Amino acid sequence: MSTPLVCRAPALEPRAVSLLRPPLLQVRTSVSPELPFATDRPPDRQPEVSFGPQATPREALPDPAVHARALVLALLEVLSGRRPVRQLRNHLTEDAYERLAGRLHRARTAAGAVKTSGSPARQPSARTRIYIGRTLVCEPADGIAEVTVLAKVGARTRAVAVRLEGLDGRWRCPVLTVL
Repeated sequence: MSTPLVCRAPALEPRAVSLLRPPLLQVRTSVSPELPFATDRPPDRQPEVSFGPQATPREALPDPAVHARALVLALLEVLSGRRPVRQLRNHLTEDAYERLAGRLHRARTAAGAVKTSGSPARQPSARTRIYIGRTLVCEPADGIAEVTVLAKVGARTRAVAVRLEGLDGRWRCPVLTVL
């Protein structure tokens, strides 16, 4: 029969760390002959998450000519006063929308000042017809289209240059110029 072994009870608190003697470190002396990654290529990185507008490739977007023609018609209706400018907000980038809205506000303010000075201001006629004519499309890069649309407004012919960028699965217009 064996005799029981009596041990001291474990301490309730951990041992105090001595500031005079540094703790012993275990150092591994053997290095594996192969590293865990290949040296001929950089390590794979996780793609960065972006919460801004995402570029869309051309094959996922509709025909830019059809979209540009509808956008130019809506723009000319806004300029003639038949349509409110806020209807273009979803088709323009934020900067382009702010520039257009500011320009329209300044033009209408100036027209109101001319009206009050006594000379008659020229108002667009609701009967003025807008005809969309020839459309030229150039695609300099994937997801970008530069479109020129000829439009006849009453007796005057105008050219409208539009740049379309594929963002978030649809065309958005950052720049448009009426000539």
